[in-house]
Amino acid sequence: MLLSLLLWACDSDVSIIKRVEETGQSIGVGEPTPEPGLPSAEPGWDSQREGITGLSTMYLRQLACPACMGETQELLLEYEAIFHEPISDSWNSWIPEDGVCTENLYQTTPSTQPMSVGSQLQVQSNTQQFVVPQVGQNTYFTNNIWEAQLGRNTEHQVQTDQGNFTYTTVEGFAWIEPYTMLWVDPSYAFEAPVYRSGFTVTWAPPRQSSRMKITIGIYSGDGAFLLGQVSCFGPDSGMMVIPAQYLNYPTWSLVAIHMERFEVDFVETDINNAYIETLQIWEVVGTGHIE
Repeated sequence: MLLSLLLWACDSDVSIIKRVEETGQSIGVGEPTPEPGLPSAEPGWDSQREGITGLSTMYLRQLACPACMGETQELLLEYEAIFHEPISDSWNSWIPEDGVCTENLYQTTPSTQPMSVGSQLQVQSNTQQFVVPQVGQNTYFTNNIWEAQLGRNTEHQVQTDQGNFTYTTVEGFAWIEPYTMLWVDPSYAFEAPVYRSGFTVTWAPPRQSSRMKITIGIYSGDGAFLLGQVSCFGPDSGMMVIPAQYLNYPTWSLVAIHMERFEVDFVETDINNAYIETLQIWEVVGTGHIE
């Protein structure tokens, strides 16, 4: 259900509309606000607590050119939480280390014993709140969230019938280069060159507590067929280079550029006196062409 599962795996069902001209406007990709200090992604284990009893995921996707991807909305926000009896495995242990690129990315999930924590969740910050209904035995999901309800770098408390926990959101990007990947209209999208000699992406602000995943999906010149894809992982340092060995495709093959800032944390909860694993994802999807 959660679209982040698709984004972590592959983007093969994204449709592409061919670019026609070369001028246009770009989307704004975030807020150049100062970044407050955030807690470390390393869990500070409490000797009285044991195991991970759930996964909480907040996901925001921003499409530069929705029509190019067969979508109608620029923004999508989703929240999902899954609860279970405590386990020793991490939900995100499958994520590759920094510096790794792969053309075959597979997500694994731990074995769990599901548990319910009530009929719905209440999520609130200092100024906003939303309700997350139960949609399965141990799953809670909503995409009925307005952008104004998602505070950047803001602590949110999740209240359940069995206990509470908190997560802290991430922020977007003040700018991204090449900026031409952010053109908004299909008639002039796909201008950004993705060079076969290597593709460099830069952004601001960087974040010490986050990581980056950049996925390049390469399509035929008419956008009808997915030719290949590669996902590269690295620190949220403000720059990443996609190596040439993954970009050997025909000139003017169309490209979907998925930039994902993500942050994993482990937070205390009184649910089973354990921990909740939290995942924050902020994704921007742009366009380009092989050159």
